[in-house]
Amino acid sequence: MYNQYPYNIFNQTYLSPNYLQQIQLQNHMEQQRKIADMVKAISDYCAAARDIEPAYQQEAISACLVEIERQMMMDHR
Repeated sequence: MYNQYPYNIFNQTYLSPNYLQQIQLQNHMEQQRKIADMVKAISDYCAAARDIEPAYQQEAISACLVEIERQMMMDHR
């Protein structure tokens, strides 16, 4: 009976608790990877900032602020 219309329009694997748990775990792992990527990016930024000579620090800060503003504008569109 459940293999006939309208019941067969649902993918039965989505209804499985194990499948839902697996999807949630995959999402959790993906989010953890993205967090690690963010931490790495900040670490890379700090390492690069240490290598900037004092004469170029203001130029570097200005360029970074322009990029932050550009990113904020992308989020507000």
